[in-house]
Amino acid sequence: MTSKTQEVNSDRRAFLRGAFLTREGRKTYEQQHQALGPPPPWHKGLLEIERCQGCSAPCVDACEPKIIKRHPEEHTLEGVPFLSFEETGCTFCQACATSCPMELDTTDKPAKLGQVKLDTQRCLAWSGVICISCRGHCDHGALTLDQGRRMHLDEEACTGCGRCLSVCPNTSLSIQFA
Repeated sequence: MTSKTQEVNSDRRAFLRGAFLTREGRKTYEQQHQALGPPPPWHKGLLEIERCQGCSAPCVDACEPKIIKRHPEEHTLEGVPFLSFEETGCTFCQACATSCPMELDTTDKPAKLGQVKLDTQRCLAWSGVICISCRGHCDHGALTLDQGRRMHLDEEACTGCGRCLSVCPNTSLSIQFA
């Protein structure tokens, strides 16, 4: 009988231990396997996980708005850069692309980083409160008020830069990325 070294499948072990049987266990698993945000501009479809994990991440230091972060140690994408919209959004300044050791084409600005969604159930403007916090931070004219002073999102005009997310007092804006 020959013995072969087998790689331990941690997903299978977690399942057998019952981690997937609880809502919290499934949520933790999903959080550790999904990207925490979209990739930096000009990197979409070009990020190489192994290469980014071994990189010193000059894109993080080059980003003036400081929205480029790296996935934490316990995440399956450890070290891979992503955009975090907690404090502000992307200005499309190209600093991340020019500092990246990969050769990236910056001749065309990325069309969208993601798609912002407006939850009218949570939006203060839709509840009769005069609120234009997000509108003042949208440089693309994607957020407008109707005659009833309710906020509307023009998905065609939205670049997904995320500048509106951190200023929304009621977290009624979110971003979905591919």
